[in-house]
Amino acid sequence: MVNGELVTVKLIFTEGEGRFVDCAARVLSVSRAASMPRDLLNIDVYHKGVFSPNPFVYVHPHKVPVMGLDVCNMDFKEFKTYLQKLINNRCRDMYYCLKNRSLVDGLRELRDEDDYVRFLDAGFDDDDNQISIYIDDYHEPLLDWIEEEKAEEWDSGTETYEDDVDSVLSDDLSVDHEADDEDIEWPEVVDPFLSQKNLIPEKGIEEEAGDKVKKHPIHDPNQKWDTMMPKLGMKFSDRDELKHMLTNYAVSKGYSLWYEKNEATTLLVRCSKNEKGKPSCPFRLWASPMNKENSFQIKSLIDKHNCARQQKLGCLVTYKWIGKMLIRDILERPKFSYRKMAEVVRKDYGLKVSLGQCRNAKQFALDEISGNLVSHYEKLWNYGAELLRVNPGSTVLIETNHTPDATHYFKRMYIFLKSIKDGWIEGCRRVIGVDGCFLKGICRGELLTAIGRDANNQMYPLAWAVVPVENKETWMWFIDLLLEDIEMGDGRGLTIISDQHKGLMEVVKERAPSCEHRNCARHIFANFKKKGFTGVEFRRLFWRAAKATTDSTFRSYMREIRTMSTEAYEHLIERYPNTWCRAFFEPESCCDAVENGISESFNAAIVEARKKPIITMLEEIRLYVMERMYKQKIKGHKWDMEICPSIRKRIEKMKEQQRYWDVIPSGEEEYEVKLAHEVYAVHLESKTCGCKAWQLSGIPCVHAIAAILYLNGNAEDYVAVWFKTSMFGSCYRYPIKPINGANMWPDVLCDPILPPRRRRMPGRPKVNRMKCPTENEGKHKINKTGMSISRCSNCHQEGHNKRRCPLLKEANKATVSEGDVEEGVSQDGISEDGVNEDGVSEDGIGEEEAVEEGDIEDHQEDEIEQQEDEIDHQVDEIDHQENHVEGYQEDHIEDHQEGVVQDEAHHIEVVQDEANHEEVVDHQEPDFDEVHHHQHQPVFFSAFCCEQKAITF
Repeated sequence: MVNGELVTVKLIFTEGEGRFVDCAARVLSVSRAASMPRDLLNIDVYHKGVFSPNPFVYVHPHKVPVMGLDVCNMDFKEFKTYLQKLINNRCRDMYYCLKNRSLVDGLRELRDEDDYVRFLDAGFDDDDNQISIYIDDYHEPLLDWIEEEKAEEWDSGTETYEDDVDSVLSDDLSVDHEADDEDIEWPEVVDPFLSQKNLIPEKGIEEEAGDKVKKHPIHDPNQKWDTMMPKLGMKFSDRDELKHMLTNYAVSKGYSLWYEKNEATTLLVRCSKNEKGKPSCPFRLWASPMNKENSFQIKSLIDKHNCARQQKLGCLVTYKWIGKMLIRDILERPKFSYRKMAEVVRKDYGLKVSLGQCRNAKQFALDEISGNLVSHYEKLWNYGAELLRVNPGSTVLIETNHTPDATHYFKRMYIFLKSIKDGWIEGCRRVIGVDGCFLKGICRGELLTAIGRDANNQMYPLAWAVVPVENKETWMWFIDLLLEDIEMGDGRGLTIISDQHKGLMEVVKERAPSCEHRNCARHIFANFKKKGFTGVEFRRLFWRAAKATTDSTFRSYMREIRTMSTEAYEHLIERYPNTWCRAFFEPESCCDAVENGISESFNAAIVEARKKPIITMLEEIRLYVMERMYKQKIKGHKWDMEICPSIRKRIEKMKEQQRYWDVIPSGEEEYEVKLAHEVYAVHLESKTCGCKAWQLSGIPCVHAIAAILYLNGNAEDYVAVWFKTSMFGSCYRYPIKPINGANMWPDVLCDPILPPRRRRMPGRPKVNRMKCPTENEGKHKINKTGMSISRCSNCHQEGHNKRRCPLLKEANKATVSEGDVEEGVSQDGISEDGVNEDGVSEDGIGEEEAVEEGDIEDHQEDEIEQQEDEIDHQVDEIDHQENHVEGYQEDHIEDHQEGVVQDEAHHIEVVQDEANHEEVVDHQEPDFDEVHHHQHQPVFFSAFCCEQKAITF
């Protein structure tokens, strides 16, 4: 009824829902326009809908009509507050549509006062005072969608514009984009596909037009898990993808979703249950396959919740979901325990899961990783071919184990890049540290590395190889390839530093007999402590002996060690001192390092890469070395000095120390430098010093610097050429070439490689690593590993205490067997108390003397038992006090009482020592040069030769 007349309106339903909404708005506006004043506005508010592109429409909105709103007396903030109260929701993004326009042409933003003024002008544009507002709850880029749709309509339009010159395709068109006057011809396209006139046939245009019917969002599986949420009309590739999204949504929000229907073609999801098993939350989701395409779609959705957050989500969180979320952690930590997995799930996802779920999840993740490992090993051939393609001249060797059924299992792989080789030959000293480290991830085996030293005394990675185990065979294979690549032959002029691996020592002796082989002094000292030679004094003497630069200094420290313990002295002599003491190193190497810490530094730098699959690990190592070489090159260009910074720092430190030395000139560039009783001869022309430190390191020692400064010379001029900045630049002159992605690697026609078979070691696998005695101690207690061995107070032998003394056990057995012997004299003519018929004891002591000695021993044993009872009483008091002491006070009281007990026990041992009348024999310590005969150490050399091959131990 309009102005008293009945108006009949015929509604025409079109394909576009947006057109129907506009048509309905216009029809309703006819019935409202008659009685509305000019200062009041009629607004149709559309909310809870979803904007969808292609075509641009507003799907499934809720409409709230507002009649006669006095908008002229409101500002923008008041108007927005009114709308939020009206729809009972936040108005995040607001838009309005111009009258008689579609959403594509008429949609405008409403976000500030200026937009509000334009909104009022559009509302009062005609007599009906009618306008529509749309609320976007999902913050979609609507204006970008509109621009794209307009651009597509322009491209697909059938109209031609004769005045548009750019739309005319011409083969002879020449365009000059340069700033100068040069004429550049348009390049001729030779690609047959790009040369076609009609790139898209008419049938394809129809198919594209049909694709524009798509109006619902598509789920992105790569989206962050805690941002996933269901939307009405959202499409999925299959039902499992939808269920995975729902699990992520439920875990992130804490919703207890459950499946009321879980079939192949239908999925009905509800939230929370009451005591009767009925849904207690209004949330409801219905999804089923689409008819015209192979997708799974959410057909109905009520996304309201009134439930509380839950930590147990029941069957929604499966072991597969847990395995997918923790697959990276399991990949890096294959020994990830089930309890720790449950703890991680509780902390990171707020869920409580069972150990059974964690066990199944870990197995599922390992199966997934194994499948990925197979693909990794299959691509090894392609990876090696790509490395050789971009870095010609490099060495990339892959070896496999063949089985009778023509299956190839990975055995080992070696990589040495050409640019690294060229830099080492031109700018590095002939010193290499070799070491092996375990792979920590799902890939098992070891990584062998060879590390050089640059001019700044920093690590220079040379080669790396993946092997199944570190033994003599693998080291021989690695050393043979390394010597061939660095062109060192039998090792003459080469210095190799390593740990005490027996297989490696034998390989170096066989394959590089002319090289100098050093053993890491840190490993020598660790084994030294394992033998029980601990203490500050042993530590001080060992390192002073290892860093001694002359024979006499080394001898003096070794004599002090022998004075403390002959066993310690013999142990160090058996370790070949010429391999770990500076006094016997070759001076031509210009390296005085006594430990292989530079290899350990590289192992620590790639510790994260060692947890990855094989190709990922090798790529991260290559990228690390490539980036490091580039940064070192840039850093070297910034140095405005002749020698490298670390060498200069070392010289500056010695300049402070040389002030205490007296310099006495002798001849031309010959000086005598002394301090108290220390005197050294310095020859500046030959660059030698009596302490041999200058010859070993290539850097002037404190005595040489004192002589140089005596002449007002520059100490940096006497540094070896290996430490010049020019040599540092030569190290990093050749960069490692980058490679393409895995999808562009060349295909190698070889049999695929499978992961190596796992080696089953005898016995039960050890979970915890065996720690070295020199490792860090605990927070509250010292590490007792490697300390002195316990000594028996009865027999004074090491390795057991009095309770487990074998002599006491034999005595107890003899006491038990006395019942079987007749009283009086035994068959041997000796009585039960050990006295024969003549009154003489078994050990030659008379009967009266034996009785007196027995009385003394009985008295002492009674005294010992009385003191042991006192100790037991004190231990009981300690136990009683421990029940009443808390916090750190308990530790202090316990330490005090234990000290009292130890003092009493020590007193008992002293008393027992007095009871045992053992004869003490003074042993004369042998002289240092005396010949010692041992099974594995025939002779200790007297001249301390420097060549290992000329020494027999």
